[in-house]
Amino acid sequence: MGIKNLNKLLSEEAPECMKMTPLKALNGRKIAIDASMAIYQFLIAVRQGGEGNVHQQLTNEAGETTSHIQGMFSRTVRFLLEGIKPVYVFDGKPPTLKSGELLKRREKRAKAEAELKQAKEEGDLEKENQQNKRLVRAGTKENDDCKKLLRLMGCPVVEAPCEAEAQCAALCKEGKVYASATEDMDCLTFATPVLLRKMTFAKEAKAEIQVLEYAKAVKALNLTHDEFVDLCIMLGCDYCDSIGGVGPVTALKLIKEHKNIENVLKWIKREGKKFKVPDSWLPQEEKEKKEESEEEKEEEVDEKLKEVEEKEEEEVEKVEEKKEEVDAENKSEDANTTTTTSSSPAAAKAKTTGKVEINMSEPVYIGARRLFKEHEVLQDQTLNWKDCDGPGLTTFLVDECGFAPDRVASGIEKIKKAYKSNSKPQMRMDSFFTVKKAPNADQIAKKRQAEKDSKKKGGKKAKKSGGFSGRR
Repeated sequence: MGIKNLNKLLSEEAPECMKMTPLKALNGRKIAIDASMAIYQFLIAVRQGGEGNVHQQLTNEAGETTSHIQGMFSRTVRFLLEGIKPVYVFDGKPPTLKSGELLKRREKRAKAEAELKQAKEEGDLEKENQQNKRLVRAGTKENDDCKKLLRLMGCPVVEAPCEAEAQCAALCKEGKVYASATEDMDCLTFATPVLLRKMTFAKEAKAEIQVLEYAKAVKALNLTHDEFVDLCIMLGCDYCDSIGGVGPVTALKLIKEHKNIENVLKWIKREGKKFKVPDSWLPQEEKEKKEESEEEKEEEVDEKLKEVEEKEEEEVEKVEEKKEEVDAENKSEDANTTTTTSSSPAAAKAKTTGKVEINMSEPVYIGARRLFKEHEVLQDQTLNWKDCDGPGLTTFLVDECGFAPDRVASGIEKIKKAYKSNSKPQMRMDSFFTVKKAPNADQIAKKRQAEKDSKKKGGKKAKKSGGFSGRR
């Protein structure tokens, strides 16, 4: 998911931090790519099936999905031909705080499965294709397939201990790569110096890539890094829910005014603002007080239910006494009435029970903040690009995946050509120019300022004398 509405907020409040550039402009650059995101995109995009048919993923003879392999192979060849050196970063274990987001995804998946079943029964092909895409999941096998492919192609692979976006950002901050490429905006929250979006779908050299620069973003927003992280958490991230009723513009305004989430929460409480602060954001003592209050309310409800049940029991006894005095038909009617009345308290009780307990000693946003600032990453990684293993690549793609031999052979030739031309890469144009401060820059600046001041004084004197000295 990344950070909700961050891209939109930056486009409105800090447009100078983003620009569009063609893929070919990245020639000679090393780029850290979020592999899991790329694989997910390929599984959705690389499909077969024409109009009027259900679109299916590519498979080999054994029925195993190969869409991700096809997409990764083709796109990586394209990058290499453009002079780009890609390093693919794979996700590790998900953070504990992400369990809530993963649960939401499982719920969405279950809903998509139900809607897919309904679409099949109704024969709705458009809806069926839509739900099939929503059910796409990049699992262990898909990741392992791509790791094997990339190593055979000679590209470095990094297996992050945790989130791939954090690892990409770390490689970028260390200067190992020029930028991080992913669709997840939280890579910017991890302070990657440069973020590239829409890169894995770039089919041509002229394809437009979105470039976002972290330093320009925080400068334009007039925020420190700590404030920017808190802003991202308030916008909504994978690690915790956001404050209900607070949109992007309001979140930015509150962080600018109050500097951090703690002060924002104090202001909300002090001013009595009707924003919905999640229970998981409250300090432990406040959560305990709220739980006690809820327990008291439940006890009150239980007492009321008991009173209702006692009254109903009295009514039931009266009805049973009356039953003995009426005929069988009336008895049947009384029995139905009794069943109806006795079901209501049970139904009412079901609606008031089921309190969710949150076992957390600190507000959840503090844990989210810690993840963004102190995320577990690998340091001092050595990135090496090697010649591709032609025979191994042929065996994997042709024999195991069922790819066409001529297409694989053509791809291998392109990879070899790319590595050969990039072994001594041409220097980028911007590397020939370095901005240096002139030796007498300070003196020149003072002289220019003195001239400006002199002109201003002269203009004022001309105004006082009427300003017609130059006229005849």
